[in-house]
Amino acid sequence: MTLMKKLSTCLFLVLFSFSAPTFADDISEFEIEGISIGDSMLDFFSEEEIKNNIKLDYFSPIQNKTFNLTELNKFPFFEIYDALQIVFKTNDKKYKIYGLHGVKVFDDINNCYKKLDKIAEEFSEMFKNAERNDFKSEKLSEDKDEGTYSGVAFYLKSGIASAHCTDYSKEMPYIDNLRINLKTQEYEDWLWIKDPY
Repeated sequence: MTLMKKLSTCLFLVLFSFSAPTFADDISEFEIEGISIGDSMLDFFSEEEIKNNIKLDYFSPIQNKTFNLTELNKFPFFEIYDALQIVFKTNDKKYKIYGLHGVKVFDDINNCYKKLDKIAEEFSEMFKNAERNDFKSEKLSEDKDEGTYSGVAFYLKSGIASAHCTDYSKEMPYIDNLRINLKTQEYEDWLWIKDPY
């Protein structure tokens, strides 16, 4: 294991736990399925795969589409996650990554919460100087406030690392899931300026 704490090299990130943590300040030191913030998506996917999976309405109703998102499901090299959502600048031909989200679905939300608790503990050890924000049972407006999400976020100088579980109501056509999120500060600032929900 290198000095950089790699999310993908430790398969216990979501399913079990982290190995011995080390302190890190730079969000680009972390990987999800071998991919890091700042990488080019072209090192992992073809341009056709990227373009064919862009979610054009993901940032709606944001009008200024500075960023775009592609969703890639069940690629052969994915070892932990069911899907990755990757954010890049709309006109960037190199497809540099500004946001990276790993999604793992759960049939039982209680299992999701157990994994989330372990991740929160390990993040706390790794990000000792980061500001921490815990949130529990926040209502989902798109689920008529019947669904909830709970998680934790750590604010670093270079961006945000977070994890949360989403518990949808039975009426929603979605599966409960755990998300690990890595976002650069530039991308996060754009989200709040354009859509400060």
